[in-house]
Amino acid sequence: MKKSVTLITAALLLAGCSTTVDGTPVADPSGVPKPETGSFATTARTIAPPTQADGEALEGYRMSEIVPYLYEIDQTMHFQGHVETGSRDTVQRGMKNLFGQSVSDVVGAKPEAWVTVGIGDKPQGTKYDSKTKNRGETVAVLRLANPGDAAATVGPALRAAAKDAAGRTDPAKVETRIPGYDAAVAYTQTFDSAGTATVAFLAYKQYVIGAFGDFSVDQIRTFFDRQTKALDGFQPTPLDKVSTLQRDAEGIAKLTLAPSKSDGGYSLPGRAAVLRQTDVSRSVKTFADAGVDVVGTGGSTVYRAKDAAGATHVVNEFAAENKEAFPKADEEKVKGAPGAVCLTYPVYDGATTKNTWCAVAVGRYVAEFASQQRQEALQGIGAAYTILKSNA
Repeated sequence: MKKSVTLITAALLLAGCSTTVDGTPVADPSGVPKPETGSFATTARTIAPPTQADGEALEGYRMSEIVPYLYEIDQTMHFQGHVETGSRDTVQRGMKNLFGQSVSDVVGAKPEAWVTVGIGDKPQGTKYDSKTKNRGETVAVLRLANPGDAAATVGPALRAAAKDAAGRTDPAKVETRIPGYDAAVAYTQTFDSAGTATVAFLAYKQYVIGAFGDFSVDQIRTFFDRQTKALDGFQPTPLDKVSTLQRDAEGIAKLTLAPSKSDGGYSLPGRAAVLRQTDVSRSVKTFADAGVDVVGTGGSTVYRAKDAAGATHVVNEFAAENKEAFPKADEEKVKGAPGAVCLTYPVYDGATTKNTWCAVAVGRYVAEFASQQRQEALQGIGAAYTILKSNA
């Protein structure tokens, strides 16, 4: 955040009229402890303009903003939020991962933008148990060039048999229907380990809407109702204009650490970013209470709250959530980063692998960083604190 002209002017004026008198003790700046930062950069980054491929992914994130909150349709599913999108040349991989090869083949490379949003019923830290079913739902929104292409995509070919990566035939697709949506293609598939999934596709205007998972047909109907209504108010960015979308319009991503293998980064409105949280419904409330409007993503994450109190609230809420999920977590402070908190815990009960999560509030901003190496996590949050302290 840039300093206002008033603050800069005041600083210049005060620089020429010190009120220090002989004998007054003055703190030595070199004596103020500084956080360890290791090899992390401690200055704000430059976020490059988007390429065409970046713009296509950014359009996917724009569409995620209007995906209904899935936990409002099934209140047991509000954990482990995830969002996937990408450029046009990634859509077939995304559809194969979610729906299988036959659906990927039908969809092809036609979509101009795509996004999937998912949710589950198990909190972070839950140890896998083959005797306990993990319930979840993932939905998809694909934007095609025109309504004709969308309508042509949703047909019987989506129910074609397919084989998995090992060459085994996928479970049979048993036709079903979604109440109120006779034009939708819907079926169930029963998997050995995951149980029965209900799958459905609907063409609406220039969009194809999909759903896969544990929603009932009535819940999918509710999803279709809400998603079509949301699309009515959505203004798509023309394909030849998506490169004009900004990766970091609010200047928040530049405050994140650089990813380990790239210099990428982007910022999202809070409504889109909250879909990736470990407890989506809880974070929706946290974001609302704290006034979180933008989230920057890079090698670390930066949240912008409405004020300093809001930022502190975010740190406290995130820490509380992690402590509840990992009651055996070891907590520690970070030298030179006032208010920072780090928690180290096994990734699940009994695991030998540990994760260290850290967060710190600086002004109205929150930096968050995690690593499976404790020292790296401490240095990362130290660097993130230094960046915010210099720019917030």
